Amino acid sequence: MVNGYSLLMKGLFILAYAVTNLHPGAGRGYGIVDLSVQKDQLGYPIIYSSAFKGPLKALCASDAINDSGRINCKRKPECCCLFGSEPDDEESSKGILNVLDLPLFSVPAPIHDGFTQLSVDYLISRTNNIFNIISEINEYVGSLGNEISLLLHEHESGEEREVYNSKAKLFNIKGFRILSSLPLFNGKLAVSKDKKVIDKSLIIYTRNRLNLLTKVVTEGGLWSEEYIPMGSFFIGGLIIDENVQNNFCGGEMGKLTCDNLRFLSYLSKVFHASKISDDIYSFYLNIGGKESIGKGLVKVFLGV
Repeated sequence: MVNGYSLLMKGLFILAYAVTNLHPGAGRGYGIVDLSVQKDQLGYPIIYSSAFKGPLKALCASDAINDSGRINCKRKPECCCLFGSEPDDEESSKGILNVLDLPLFSVPAPIHDGFTQLSVDYLISRTNNIFNIISEINEYVGSLGNEISLLLHEHESGEEREVYNSKAKLFNIKGFRILSSLPLFNGKLAVSKDKKVIDKSLIIYTRNRLNLLTKVVTEGGLWSEEYIPMGSFFIGGLIIDENVQNNFCGGEMGKLTCDNLRFLSYLSKVFHASKISDDIYSFYLNIGGKESIGKGLVKVFLGV
């Protein structure tokens, strides 16, 4: 208890797999790329919590979004219970879910005999911090946490390799059940100390806007966009705050928040998720837009 406030929290792991290239946009930049992806303070790609929370809210709200693009809390009180009230509501209420950032963990990269997932020491350390927080809050690790733990900790007897002209250690990791079903994951993880290997993995598209009558690029209609490649992994989490008093939460919700697995099952219905096992669910989500050109689709795994 801190200052009379009981710290009653539970955690859920999020592992997001990029089914297509992603553009979680950072707005117009000043570098060689006009529209870059979001990056953290050291320049590594990341999906900030606000960019992740928005699509989660939209998925929850479904057809209960009003003309101003906000959730009608009277129609979908569970969404406003989870994520908080909307700006135009008379009373402000915090949601019981705290959505963490989704840092990049790894990207697919070519090696001379195939491909591997590629990461760097910094990204592993950053992800390990999230892993430690959630596992300490819960005081146990379930199926999804175990798979994330393999990615983070099974780094012994690595083989020296060269990836994008930089040195890396290549590890063959066994024991995956969920991740082994994903197309661009084969149990190989290369770890480098050089940030440039991540920079070289990002994709830059040059796009244009044509006049449909003349088929000529319109003035100012040529620009470049940065993308995180398909097959990349992001690892983050959700923190369930049992202390939150939210007017949109019914009496049953208080019982759910103190039980990880019951709350996880409840979220699976909210997010229209498929059951993978008793403690893992999955669903698809669009992040960063660009759906009309086949971008922005992730497969989200939610569990303990």
